[in-house]
Amino acid sequence: MSILIIEAFYGGSHKQLVDLLQEELEDCVLYTLPAKKWHWRARTSALYFSQNIPISEHYRILFASSVLNLTELAALRPDLGKLKKILYFHENQLVYPVKKCQERDFQYGYNQILSCLVADVVVFNSSFNMESFLTSIGKFMKLIPDHRPKDLESIIRPKCQVIYFPIRFPDLHSQVMTEKIKAFRRELLYADTTGSTQLCTSGCIFLSSHLLLWINWHHFYLRPHLYFFLEPILLT
Repeated sequence: MSILIIEAFYGGSHKQLVDLLQEELEDCVLYTLPAKKWHWRARTSALYFSQNIPISEHYRILFASSVLNLTELAALRPDLGKLKKILYFHENQLVYPVKKCQERDFQYGYNQILSCLVADVVVFNSSFNMESFLTSIGKFMKLIPDHRPKDLESIIRPKCQVIYFPIRFPDLHSQVMTEKIKAFRRELLYADTTGSTQLCTSGCIFLSSHLLLWINWHHFYLRPHLYFFLEPILLT
């Protein structure tokens, strides 16, 4: 169990991603909390996980979504803080829609910034998600009345990557489905040459005990029910 996957909000796309990782990886263990009251998950889940994840010398990689306050977990559990920490952003709290700016709780966005500072790799599910977060840090930190931290964007940006959400395709064995997939691939290739979409830039994540593979469209590889677009960029 060299890969520790933590999901503080186990529902929707958060559940889909970690379930897929758990299915594809043999050497991992998953700890979750139900997808209820996300505000409280963001506030308190780190303490819960610090008390309920057993100590293990076999962990090498920690993968978590940005709902988790990674900074608190690393402080409460120094053994987990030493792991290679990968933080995945489904959304970010600096630009998440609210009715009025006054309704945005500063603490949620601040926690995500701190988690990025602690993480070794920060992954976003789209370029918009990444850029909107990074370019909003300076303005967001100006909400602090005085003694504001500086240069946070320049510290966090080198850690960041865009990994588009993985797509699970249906059974590809039938000839009809195969032809549909070929047509879909041609559309992606056309979109890539025209620059009209970012869908084909990257695919999904593959983790192993020794290697983290970021997935890239330009290296095409077929596995049962999944397309993996492989480009290894980070050895662990």
